[in-house]
Amino acid sequence: MRKESFMILFETKAGMTELVTKPCMWRSALYFVASMGLYSGVVTNTWLLNQPLEVRGAMVLSVVMFFVLLLFLYSMLLHGILETFGALAGDAKALICVAGYTAMPFLVFTPVALLAGKLGLGGLPLLAFISLVALVWMHYLLVRALEVVYIISFWQSLGVIVFSLVLLYVFFTWPVRVGFHLIKALVA
Repeated sequence: MRKESFMILFETKAGMTELVTKPCMWRSALYFVASMGLYSGVVTNTWLLNQPLEVRGAMVLSVVMFFVLLLFLYSMLLHGILETFGALAGDAKALICVAGYTAMPFLVFTPVALLAGKLGLGGLPLLAFISLVALVWMHYLLVRALEVVYIISFWQSLGVIVFSLVLLYVFFTWPVRVGFHLIKALVA
């Protein structure tokens, strides 16, 4: 397990290639839930320390379930984009299997998130910085996963990731902007 985790994080292309050749859906789900669960658990439990244990547990469970759903939908979006662009050799199941491993940077940065929580409000910049680093690292792993699953180049994979992030940005901000403009027009 340690060798596999090391290869995924630091020898990414070889690690992802090895993962695709064997069934790994349950281990991928376990890594994803453990990574996001521990990271969000540390963040929510240190910042919501005054709340009862049930509230903190519900918060961690809801965050993890949200990220699981988001990962599944995002994997399907990436598969759809690649199908549209003509990368028909890819396997959606293999992409979902490998995508769970992409959350491992959050597991690596969990101790730093704990340190940020112990620093109180002064730890917010540290928490924001490590979250950004983990997110960039996660997207790098996702680029490598696309490269292995769909047998396309690094730059094509990076372009697909950037395009999908722009689509998600438009999807989430467009209704808010339209609603804001409608309310502004009704008030004026």
